[in-house]
Amino acid sequence: MQCVVALALTSLACSPAQTTPAAAEPRSLLQTIAEWQYPGSALTATQASDGQTIDGSGKRTMPSTISKTVMTTDASVEKVLDYYRAKLSPTTKAGGGKSEASDSTGRSVAFSDDSGGRPFALHTVIINTSDTSTTLVISRGKGEAKTHIAWKQYRCLER
Repeated sequence: MQCVVALALTSLACSPAQTTPAAAEPRSLLQTIAEWQYPGSALTATQASDGQTIDGSGKRTMPSTISKTVMTTDASVEKVLDYYRAKLSPTTKAGGGKSEASDSTGRSVAFSDDSGGRPFALHTVIINTSDTSTTLVISRGKGEAKTHIAWKQYRCLER
């Protein structure tokens, strides 16, 4: 049974009053995805578009983008989850076993499992930083040969 998964994008509030110095060189869509791509996975349905950040009256408030792709892999859902848990861990082991912070951006990471009693595995990972909101939906239906990783990222272009 093929499962259709709708992506829910957790939006970030982007305040035009808060700005940072000019950002580094803009990255291409494929460079951005490469940071999140599961090793050896195939990409499909890759695209980027205007994020259309607007206020309650419909007025544009902040330049932004929404990027998305779907990755597929032979790896099990558990292996994919292990990869992203390690990648998103707040600490890494440095030489001598000492723990060091791997990210000082103040990001938040939330993992959820909505698989219970269903004929498919469905996991969601949400990662928020000061200028991005990234969602990974990891799924695999009973009898499916591939694990699907739907990636979507909202990015404020001015902070």
